[in-house]
Amino acid sequence: MVPDLPRDGPAGHGRRLFVAGAGAAGTTLALALVRHGHGAWTPAEIACRTHARAQSRRDLIGSGEAVTLEALADPRRPSGPGPALLLIAVPDRAIGPVAEQLAARPWPDTCVALHLSGSVEIEALAPLARARLSIGGLHPLKSFVDPDRDADGLAGTVMALEGDAEALAEGRRIAAALVARPFELAPGRRAAWHAGAAHACNHFVALVDQALDLLELAGLPRDAGRAALVPLLAGTLEHLADLPPAQALTGPVVRGDLQAVERHLKVLADEPADVNAAYRALARRATELAAAQRGLPDDVAAALRRTLENDR
Repeated sequence: MVPDLPRDGPAGHGRRLFVAGAGAAGTTLALALVRHGHGAWTPAEIACRTHARAQSRRDLIGSGEAVTLEALADPRRPSGPGPALLLIAVPDRAIGPVAEQLAARPWPDTCVALHLSGSVEIEALAPLARARLSIGGLHPLKSFVDPDRDADGLAGTVMALEGDAEALAEGRRIAAALVARPFELAPGRRAAWHAGAAHACNHFVALVDQALDLLELAGLPRDAGRAALVPLLAGTLEHLADLPPAQALTGPVVRGDLQAVERHLKVLADEPADVNAAYRALARRATELAAAQRGLPDDVAAALRRTLENDR
């Protein structure tokens, strides 16, 4: 049972939902609230840069009015009475300017504005705070590609929340409705939060691409290499679900196999510099994990550190 959902809006429909920037993230969250919010959020206006794009997103969400971002910010446009949720899901660089434009519209005092950025501080919404809206940030730690599919996959997702009291309360209501896991982010730490997420997710994809280069060098075509790596990576993720990183670590470093690492580096010497640098940096981190928490002998750890110095 979902607790504490708002149901005090017009005709018992809860908060009216306004979406500024219905890209993958904004559309996914709006669609998830429609499907799983138990009627607590009712789409009112779905806005994109062009009306055609807004209409396609509105059609996917299933209700609300398709408008342009310019129309959403029109100061002559009434917002209606009662509670409202304004989701701002435009690109990071546009959050401040869009907030400035939206602040000119007469929003109800009970409106909460949440941006979905992981790295932009909530001060970017200051124009809306001056317009007497509650402001905050809600960042789901999840990749969004296909809103129709992703809207049904938010259960268990960690959502970083920040903001004033009402914004935090609204974020918790959203997390509860979607069976997500709310996490209150410390002020001023959004860049660290987002860097951790990007390093783990985006750079993981880049790392796999580097690994495919090496498998291709070994004679395995890239598509076959990707198919070969997926089960290996899936097993590693399963270990990480149950164990801290040091305990999930496998391979030559944790075994203290200096000769294997030297053979790797010999191959990497003729590969692109980014592959060589990434291997050395991550192997050094693995060395420190193994030395601190897996009993790697000091002399072996010292030899690995010397071998993994940046000189090619």
